[in-house]
Amino acid sequence: MPTRSPDSRPRTSRLVAGDPVSVVVADLAEVERRGPRKFADPAAWLVRSALERARPAPAAGGTVGVIGISEVATRQTLLAVAADAARGHSSPRRFVAAGPGTLIGLGCVEFGYTGPSLLLTMPEAPGRELAGVLAEDWLMSEPPAACRVAIVSYTVDAPEAHRATCHWITAAGTGASA
Repeated sequence: MPTRSPDSRPRTSRLVAGDPVSVVVADLAEVERRGPRKFADPAAWLVRSALERARPAPAAGGTVGVIGISEVATRQTLLAVAADAARGHSSPRRFVAAGPGTLIGLGCVEFGYTGPSLLLTMPEAPGRELAGVLAEDWLMSEPPAACRVAIVSYTVDAPEAHRATCHWITAAGTGASA
């Protein structure tokens, strides 16, 4: 299958995007954590919260894809991993929790999303453009790789302003709401 660069891809109204939903906290300790995944990076819980607040009613069948965008790591988790290592006790679970994929992996596990997923470690603006191209490919391929795609980002807007933003994209005319 030939590939096209993002610049050569025709821009059409083949996609429907839901309204973005943002969750902002001053301190990641404020983000609600549920379940047994206590070592997950606090930013992953914030992203999970944005996914939950933005997600549409469940679609009948099909897979859900998730594309994450972030160029920052969570200082809290990196310091916890370093402190554990300095004490001579470094939990493999803590290292997994510090991995960049945890940012979107937690939400995928929590909500049972089994479609394609990808974390773009880059600035938000160009990341959103690339994520849109990828989502279009996933939704419009034959057969579609996903019936809908969540695009979620995590940024730190100021020392005390952690933000996760999520919006859903579907193919136009599929009957699935974004």
